[in-house]
Amino acid sequence: MDKYLNKRKHDNTIDESEIDNGDNDAGPSQSSELESTENKIQNYLLDGKYYKIISVEGTKISVTCQLCSKKIIAYNNSTGNLLSHYKLLHSSIMSQVKEYKILKMSGNSKKDILKQTKLFHSGPNKSCSKQEVYELVFEYIICEIRPLVTVEKRSFKKLILRLTHSNDESIIPNRKQILQLLKNSYNSYVSMLSDLIQKSKFICTTADIWSGNNKSYLGMTCHFIDPITYERKSFVLGCKRIIGSHTYLNITETMTCMTQEYNIHYSKISHTVTDNASNFAKAFKTFSTSVKSTQSTTLSVGDLNEDGSPFEDSDVETENITVVDIGQIFTNSEDQNIDESFCLPPHMRCCAHTLNLISTTDIKKIKDASYINISESTFIKLFSFWTLISRSTVASDKILEKCGCKFPTPVVTRWNSLYDSSLKVLKYKQQLTKAFDDLHLIKLKLSEWTFLEEYCQVMEPLAISLDKLQGENNSFLGYVAPTILVLRRLLISFTDLKYCKPLSFAIIQAIETRFNYILDLSRPESKDFIIASMSHPKFKLSWVPLRYMKLCKNLFISECYLRINTETKSTNLTIAQSDKDDSDDDFFDSICNDNDFTSPSESESRNSNLANLQALSFLNLKKKDLDILNDFPVIKEVFLKYNTTIPSSAAVERLFSKAVQVLTTRRNRLSDDTFQMLLCCRSKYDI
Repeated sequence: MDKYLNKRKHDNTIDESEIDNGDNDAGPSQSSELESTENKIQNYLLDGKYYKIISVEGTKISVTCQLCSKKIIAYNNSTGNLLSHYKLLHSSIMSQVKEYKILKMSGNSKKDILKQTKLFHSGPNKSCSKQEVYELVFEYIICEIRPLVTVEKRSFKKLILRLTHSNDESIIPNRKQILQLLKNSYNSYVSMLSDLIQKSKFICTTADIWSGNNKSYLGMTCHFIDPITYERKSFVLGCKRIIGSHTYLNITETMTCMTQEYNIHYSKISHTVTDNASNFAKAFKTFSTSVKSTQSTTLSVGDLNEDGSPFEDSDVETENITVVDIGQIFTNSEDQNIDESFCLPPHMRCCAHTLNLISTTDIKKIKDASYINISESTFIKLFSFWTLISRSTVASDKILEKCGCKFPTPVVTRWNSLYDSSLKVLKYKQQLTKAFDDLHLIKLKLSEWTFLEEYCQVMEPLAISLDKLQGENNSFLGYVAPTILVLRRLLISFTDLKYCKPLSFAIIQAIETRFNYILDLSRPESKDFIIASMSHPKFKLSWVPLRYMKLCKNLFISECYLRINTETKSTNLTIAQSDKDDSDDDFFDSICNDNDFTSPSESESRNSNLANLQALSFLNLKKKDLDILNDFPVIKEVFLKYNTTIPSSAAVERLFSKAVQVLTTRRNRLSDDTFQMLLCCRSKYDI
């Protein structure tokens, strides 16, 4: 470090002929006194390029803007007023101002170089406070996902002491102090997120289960839309340990516990998005508020630990009672009193996961013999290639030498991985044909290459649709219906296929089965998707088939009317409560109360007309920006209610990607509470 300091001292001693003294834009009207004063001023904005000096009184300086000639009072050692003026009136050139500051501070003039040299030498004498060191070390541990014991490592202590030029090890927090900082940070995160959720009218959550190091965790994320900027905000609710089997009762209890920690009432959650697992479906089928009105809350004793199929007509399975032992009956009888307190929000299956099931599970059911033969022969050869390059370094190096890139290998748990891997092979067809000979692999025939081209052609719309729906920041529930309809239309248009017609037909059939509520818009479960798409300025009525046009329009207007009635009742209730405290108004109620002259039918008629006006005006508008919702308050409320839901549970999958980095094999003694706090605090720095 001393060598480095001496070197900087030597480097800063430069020839004056190499120093750029900067521009001198003072006009002829400036006096010689102002010119000498300007040369002494250290403020980079007062060198004549952006401001012209009028007068100087000590540190107080009167200047005029070079762009608009506005007079401004500034100070020699402050840029506050000067920068504020440019931010408010000349924001378009703020980037140039910042670049000019960097240029001036980097040493283009003699005074800047001398000033920087002085700061550099004064740096070692100026040490960071203990609190600053604590905060910086804590941020490093959390952001880089380092073990808490890192702060007690000898090399880490040496690094901090040398950087702070201190010999006092007490400025470095120990493991217990970092843990206390973690608890404080987590508590502030919970408080902050709870306040944001309380201010939001609608939120959406996602949930999934992940296992690592022989432990299971249920993760949840929270999402809502900023009503001003229409940006989606995403946060981590938690990642709690699940002990025992992943039964629907265990899942329900864990999710309820997690939402209660943030004081989230189930009525505020528009949907909870999960994958297609039967245990999640059973939990929501039993405890969701959207189905409780049509189902009995009484459960069969023998059904308590059944995970059940999501397509069952009833959760009551009387034949299972005979196979439950007496101990299990007494154990579960205590839970029946607790079950009544569980209330889950409406459930939505992950649309991206459903598309992935179509691309993996459903296409395996193809029974066409010719397709099966050529598909198996093609992918057997390709999987031999992918297996070889993933296991052999020699083969991988040869492929890298011939193709100049590495090839991804298909992974079962990664969506679109087979399509992406096949597309990469197809892109380097010529190079791989030669490389297969060098690796002693069986080359693909011409017909197999043709099959691979058709396979990628058919799977491309499906892959694009899946990528659109698994987004987080720019994806809304309103994207689902248009995406599925466009996907089906594209697959139908593939009529010139030689080998992959069975594949196209199988995908179309699977879409019609799994997304029947999108193709048949008269179904009750289609409502959320219809209104979400129609309230989005990008789509409106453009995606709706002609036979459902009238139905969808009436449904949308009815929802607008419902929102107006809800807002009206809420407003009237607020006014009524405020009027109770004003005894003077009570005396004049007989002549001043407008409600006496408005019958309920007239009020309903007025609300209906307003709903029709806003809905039809919005649907006829050609603009597609989200900002136009500001002109339609009712439509905006409908948009926020239905598009707060995201169509995919990929957000919680991304949470698990971070969890893998935290819960490593060497950290298997990490407590469950600390693990959850680390994940939540890590996401805090991503905001």
